[in-house]
Amino acid sequence: MNPWLAELSGLIRRHSCGAACTVLTLLLAGAAWFLIGQNEDLERVRVDRAREGEAMLALLVGGSTQRQELAAAREAVRRIEDNLVVETNLAENAFYFYKFEEQSKARLPELHPLTAPASDTNMLYRRVPYTLRVSGTYEQVWAFLSAVETGPRLAHLTAFGFSRREADDAGVTLDLSLELLGKK
Repeated sequence: MNPWLAELSGLIRRHSCGAACTVLTLLLAGAAWFLIGQNEDLERVRVDRAREGEAMLALLVGGSTQRQELAAAREAVRRIEDNLVVETNLAENAFYFYKFEEQSKARLPELHPLTAPASDTNMLYRRVPYTLRVSGTYEQVWAFLSAVETGPRLAHLTAFGFSRREADDAGVTLDLSLELLGKK
């Protein structure tokens, strides 16, 4: 046997852990080099497809219109995501409704966050339910409801009920159940 190989095998037997780590490091370095090459190839393919898509969009008659619609859709998604509710931030969520109370001059005697339903893993957003009671004149209650519907946060009204407070009184009460769109 070659004396160099005999010396190497003796060294490997004495330092078996170090030898194993060296072999593993070399194997992982080879795998990393291979994956980096694959990543560069895929990036070139992606850039080529992006160029083809841009060229095709430029050839289309309505290409500029589609770019504008895409920009508008991205802006709408950004606005929605900027106004999502964080379910655990109860103070900010309550302030959202109290801000409308102040604007409309209606009274908000009851505001109750409910337990959010178990979220589906396929859903992008979470539903955050609330029940509330608003009282005041018809105009004040209507202004409050309109503010909730047109506010920056997306609200889905699930149930509501109007009632008069008393027969001779001009005031009304609105019982409202709604869900706000929240972050998952």
